[in-house]
Amino acid sequence: MSAHANINVCRLAAGQVALHDLRARSAVVAVEGDLQLVVRDHSLSWLGDAVPSISIMLSEGECFVPTERSMVSISALHGKAAAFALPASHAAARSNTQHANGIRQLAAFLKATLRRAA
Repeated sequence: MSAHANINVCRLAAGQVALHDLRARSAVVAVEGDLQLVVRDHSLSWLGDAVPSISIMLSEGECFVPTERSMVSISALHGKAAAFALPASHAAARSNTQHANGIRQLAAFLKATLRRAA
């Protein structure tokens, strides 16, 4: 991964929600704790709750990769959690298997780094 990677790390407390506009093949990873994601098609997001959404639960260490540009709201399921979004420019450079393995390794590294900083 490039040293210039733009990785957005979110720490969420109970009740907080982070909203991200993700390009196709970006990734959201549960680094600490479990996350609840609500995913909507970006082109229809202006319609708000009138558009069907997909609800996804990510356990710690799991990732979600949207196949199309999406609006994703992320919230902590229990207490606090952390997640990061990996831009599509880096994700698109890898095959799906390599991407998933790389995401898991990066999640473990970030988890250890976040705990040391706390």
